Amino acid sequence: MDAGFLTAVLQHSTRRALIAFDRDGELMACNDRATELWTPTLRALLQPTLQSSFAQLREHPERSITCAHEDLEFRLLPVVHAGRTEGFILSLLPVQEIEPADDTSERVRWRYALENAEDGLWDWSADDTSAEGGRVYRSPRCLTMFGYPPDYLHDTVHAWSELVHPADLEMQKNAIGQHLAGNRSTYKVEYRIRDFHGQWRWVLDRGKVIEWATDGRPKRVVGTHTDITDYKDLELRLRERELLLDEAQRIGKIGSWVWDAASDIFTWSDELYRICGWPMDQRPPRWAEHAALFTPESYTRLTTMVEAAIKSNGSYQLDLDLVRPNGDRRHVEIAGEVMPRVDGHGLRLIGVVRDVTEERRATETARWRSKLLNRIAAMGRIGGFDLALATREFQWTDENYRIHGIEPGTPVTLDTQFEHYDDESRERLRLALKRMVAGESTDETAEVNFITPDQQRLTLRLTASVEMHEGRPYRITGLTQDITREREAGQRIEQLAHFDTLTGLPNRFLFRQRADEAISVAKRANLSLALLFVDLDRFKDVNDTHGHAAGDQLLQEISGRIKACVRGSDVVGRLGGDEFVVMLCEVRKPEDAALVADKIIAAVNEPVALPDGEVTVGASIGIALLNEGTVDLEALMRASDAAMYAAKQSGRNGYQYYNDAFYERIQRRVQLDKELRLALTRDQLFLVYQPTVALGSGTIQSFEALLRWRRGNGDLCSPVEFIPVAEESGEIVPIGRWVLREACRQAVVWRHTGLPFERIAVNVSAVQLRDPEYATQVLAICQETGWAPEHLVLELTESALMRDNEALRRTFTLLESYGVRLAVDDFGTGFSNLHYLHRFPVQHLKIDRSFVSQMLGDLQVTVLTQAIIHLGHALGLTVVAEGVETDQALQALRAQGCDEVQGYLLTPPLPPPELEAWVRARAGGDGLQGAA
Repeated sequence: MDAGFLTAVLQHSTRRALIAFDRDGELMACNDRATELWTPTLRALLQPTLQSSFAQLREHPERSITCAHEDLEFRLLPVVHAGRTEGFILSLLPVQEIEPADDTSERVRWRYALENAEDGLWDWSADDTSAEGGRVYRSPRCLTMFGYPPDYLHDTVHAWSELVHPADLEMQKNAIGQHLAGNRSTYKVEYRIRDFHGQWRWVLDRGKVIEWATDGRPKRVVGTHTDITDYKDLELRLRERELLLDEAQRIGKIGSWVWDAASDIFTWSDELYRICGWPMDQRPPRWAEHAALFTPESYTRLTTMVEAAIKSNGSYQLDLDLVRPNGDRRHVEIAGEVMPRVDGHGLRLIGVVRDVTEERRATETARWRSKLLNRIAAMGRIGGFDLALATREFQWTDENYRIHGIEPGTPVTLDTQFEHYDDESRERLRLALKRMVAGESTDETAEVNFITPDQQRLTLRLTASVEMHEGRPYRITGLTQDITREREAGQRIEQLAHFDTLTGLPNRFLFRQRADEAISVAKRANLSLALLFVDLDRFKDVNDTHGHAAGDQLLQEISGRIKACVRGSDVVGRLGGDEFVVMLCEVRKPEDAALVADKIIAAVNEPVALPDGEVTVGASIGIALLNEGTVDLEALMRASDAAMYAAKQSGRNGYQYYNDAFYERIQRRVQLDKELRLALTRDQLFLVYQPTVALGSGTIQSFEALLRWRRGNGDLCSPVEFIPVAEESGEIVPIGRWVLREACRQAVVWRHTGLPFERIAVNVSAVQLRDPEYATQVLAICQETGWAPEHLVLELTESALMRDNEALRRTFTLLESYGVRLAVDDFGTGFSNLHYLHRFPVQHLKIDRSFVSQMLGDLQVTVLTQAIIHLGHALGLTVVAEGVETDQALQALRAQGCDEVQGYLLTPPLPPPELEAWVRARAGGDGLQGAA
């Protein structure tokens, strides 16, 4: 503080003792009255109080401190500059010199003004330590504004709290508490008060501590009450209107916006945020940033229209393509208008955005459907008509004219059209029309014969509905469909419905009819009969190698041979594909059925001449006899089917009589099929791995992934049993993808851990190769798992390579281009057709384990094994021997020049952890000998 300025101020005459202190509480100056009152004794007595007061005012420069000390009034005020306490002024006055209130003074005028104002005044002596929490003076308006008499309440804090809404009381107490604690500069809160009539009204309660005690406690708090009930009601109505407007905008998909051009600030409604896909917690984009919201063409048009509107002080409207941040496109209608600001500074634009995407799509769909219906009507020869009952005149579509062979636009009446129907059709139409007019029916459908003007006979299907007006029928609308060709085709279909079109044999439907009749006759006459289920062997190979036309020719030939093997009284039918059934209607003894089966097998085994050479197929036959266990056709069919399956399992090209063991085997296969469909999702499948080792160096060349299945009951199911089931059901496709992905994933793990090996090998089913996208899927899995395709081997059976077609060649070409290797598994057990070995990019031949196991004891097998190795080397292939289980076999293969070996002599298939341990242990051994 400036000392000179203080000295000048303190020279003014006053009854109060004024003493100035600096920020640290050091005395700076005082007036004459202070010389009299500010005695050393008083200074010593007030020193502790002053020090605590100085500290309080340094922290809270907005306060003043007042208290009474013996017979003196003590008041300490801070001197504040730039929000900081720079010093203090202490005012002292003897209590006896304080003048009493003068009702004629200016205080009266202030009280009058306050007590007659709209707001109520309250003055709380907060330093009162009574149980009621201090005395409160309330102006009459505090109570009269709520309908209470002026003296309704006691002058306590608690008395007012009893009027506060219970739900608001804690909030009101917290607000005043925060202010009294010095956390807030003022006290301000809105809450509800119960008025004299028991209704709840809103009050705005504001106040401030104007005097503080030396210990930091508030002494006096002054404030006002304002009735804001009407404001709250208005606020509620405005909020409801805003919510209704938002909901209306949401329903109508219309968003609103305002743009202040001067500040480049946009205000968007919630719906506009939703339309634009813009995050609600972000500000709307600036004008220049709108380019990201539209396609370039739309943004250019919008910019042009907005600039023109600003220049002309007008409006604009246009359709645009909006692009959301996620790339989704929306079609919107935008309208805007220029609005000059009221203050004359700059201008604003307001407008709306309407999302018409679904509407446009619906319009386009409706237009497309209309065109489609017209095309369908023309293609299906369906016409529409509208008959006015009062005038008996027709309105026809163009297609209806074309159906009836009449020039479009020609006037048509009900009477003129009746002449073109035959008598029966005309009567049918009259009766239908009579029923609709009489109200007996609302819809009618009739098939009638119509004679066109050029004498063509048509079969038409008429569908009509009656429309009512004021309770009476007044029009009939409907459709006309030309079903002439449909009727002719139906007649032809009816003729062919009972016979197989390829073989001329009774089809499934007719066979069942005749077989049921034969069973009924046999039961009445107490005769026996037999059902033979015939399935051709190797028919699929004929289709694959010679084509379906040759397959059809083969079926025609075989069906004739089967029919020639039975009597005229027996029933032969074709179920479909290569399956035939024979009902032997009179069987004296069970052996008779076997004789017929032998005849059929012998006949089928005869070569069949096809355009590109002779082929030979076989037949597997299941025989079921009519007895107590098979009492009807369904039971005979199931039994013979099970027996046929057993015949195939027994080596094909033979027959089997049905017994319960066959049925149990079929049931197990069905159960396996059912469980296998869920094996992947239940994590029941897992892989084991068996290494392939080079004979020359002893290094590990590959790990072959082998599939295993642990069923839900804990039993391991043999791959020999479940793989054929998976192939027949098609489950081998998703299982194969899982095997490839899991094997590649495991290979990557091994590569990262430093396990020494070159390739991972995975078996592939012929069923998987039927998918033309198989190669793409393989490469995608390699990329997904991070396994290099050139380190992948796909092992195929010879039968998988027999389907030599363009799709298979494209598959192998794509795989070869990425370095994927092909291996022929179990070589020598299939067709051993050398054609595919140079036709397809095969790199490995795997000699089947059956040769390896017999080569030491059978000279011919040894010679054959040597021939396979020489053949593979001649074709530039690596030859791998499977099933090496003895050291003698290993040495023999080494002597024959075999390249690689695999088998139990090295190690059985192992799970990944055990295989890793085997490899680590082998690293300390001596090549193949160490492994063995």
